[in-house]
Formats: sequence, structure tokens, C-alpha cells
Amino acid sequence: MMKHTKNLISFSLAFLIICASILAKPVQARVLVVASDEWCPYICDDTHLPGFLVEIVTEIAASNGVKVKFSLTPLARALDLTKKGKIDILLGLTSQHIGDFQLKKSHLTFGGLYNDFYVRASDPWRFKSIADLEVALKSNAILGTINGYEYGDSIGRLLKDNTAHIFSASGNSPLQKQLKMLHLGRLDILLDSRFTVQYQLSKLLRKSAQLKISTRSEPSIVYAGTEGIFTPLFLGFSPLLSKKYVQLFDNGLTSLRENGRLNKILEKYGVTDWHQQSVTFQDEELSLLLEG
Repeated sequence: MMKHTKNLISFSLAFLIICASILAKPVQARVLVVASDEWCPYICDDTHLPGFLVEIVTEIAASNGVKVKFSLTPLARALDLTKKGKIDILLGLTSQHIGDFQLKKSHLTFGGLYNDFYVRASDPWRFKSIADLEVALKSNAILGTINGYEYGDSIGRLLKDNTAHIFSASGNSPLQKQLKMLHLGRLDILLDSRFTVQYQLSKLLRKSAQLKISTRSEPSIVYAGTEGIFTPLFLGFSPLLSKKYVQLFDNGLTSLRENGRLNKILEKYGVTDWHQQSVTFQDEELSLLLEG
């Protein structure tokens, strides 16, 4: 009887040791797929300057031992893929995007935008009200937007009522396409955020300077007004992804803000912390030149 008891105890101890070793062994972490279309300086197709949201997410993931893989994907398609769980995290979304596609939302904001209008310098049109924009469209002006983007209720209704005068760009780099079309006169008005437009114009102007191309005789693109107020942006998480990741990235952003790393990242892109409600880009007309 004593022998059997000892055998049973030995077996039980061995079983507990095996279970403990299995539980202690780290589970192979999955790689989170993070996506967005190109929208510099938020998300850029650039190895050295991949965009401040990309850098923020990368640092938070690395500090928590989470592996991420970035993918440039047109926004309309990315929203659908995130809802289906084929993309885990989508960058730079409005609350409307997240609600429409039933995604999980970061509690903290990860950037923000304005509804800003741009025209060629030779065009006297300026935005003062939705009525001004409606009159321009009824007069056959072509407005450039980006497929999948949300611009709020007022502009949204106007876009639906004037589809014949709207050109909605798609692809991985839609803003670059729209700026080119505005420059060439194929669009009359461009709708986007000042952060992204000025970043692209500044980048193109620097490139022209490096190539020593004269821009004095070229038409410029100027700021033509803003509709509404600052719109916060969030991270959108697949509804199939664990809620722990939402908290992980919220906490990570707080840490980056507290230890000064957030400002270091933002400085590289010429922007300031949106949480401070300060904007480095002026609301005055931008006279930066866009090369063809």
C-alpha cells in the first residue's frame, strides 16, 4: 500500500511539473497587421520617415513585446478588411468611420485633422460657408476628395447631392494624385487636411530646390478656408481583436507623452502634440509651389 502511495505521489508531482512548464512557456505572439493608405505625415511610404503614427505604433508595440506588420492599403478596402478581422489595427480614423464599420476604438486620440480647402492661386474662390461650396459645384467646379474618407454631416450631404462634380481618388497615395490634378487644372477645389497638404507641398518644393528647378512662373496652390473645427482621429481595432490591445496602445501613448518621446517623434514631421490643442501650421494662405 505504501509503495502504491509513493508511486501516486511521484506521478502527481511529475504531472504538476509538466503542467507548470507548459503554462510558464510563453505563447508564440501573433503578428498584428496594421494598415492605412499613404497620408503623410501621418503615414508615409518612406523607410526613413514612415509617418508619425507609424513610428508611435511601432514604439508602443516594441516596448510591449508585440510584433506588428504594416501594410499600405486603400482606406475603403482597409475598413472592410478590418471589420472582417483580416487587418487588426487601422490608423487615423474618425469616430464616424469606427461607428460605421463597428470597430473597436482607442480611448485616446492619435492625431487629428481639419476640413481644409485648397485652390490654385489664380482662383479667387474662398470657402466661407457650405453655401459657397454648393454654389461653386452648381457652377461646374470639380471638387477633389478621397474615397473612403469622412468629412462630417454637412459636407457629406453636399457630396451626395453633387456626385457629378466630385472626383474621389483612391489607391495607396490618393492625395498626391489629387494635388497633381489640381495643379494641372483637372480639379478646381481640393478638400483635405492642412497637415497633409502642406507636408506634401513642402516636400515637393524641397525636391524642386534640390533639382534647382525654377518655380517662379509656375502656378501655386493656396489655402482657401476651413469647414468646421478640429476633428480627432483614433486607432480602429478589429472587432475580433482582444480588448487588451486597445488598452495597451492607449497606455503606450500616455507613456510616450510623459517620457518626451512623443514630442521627439512629432518634431521630425514639423507638427506638435494635438493634445496641447496647438497647431504649427498657419491658417493663412499657403504660397508653396507645386511642381508638375
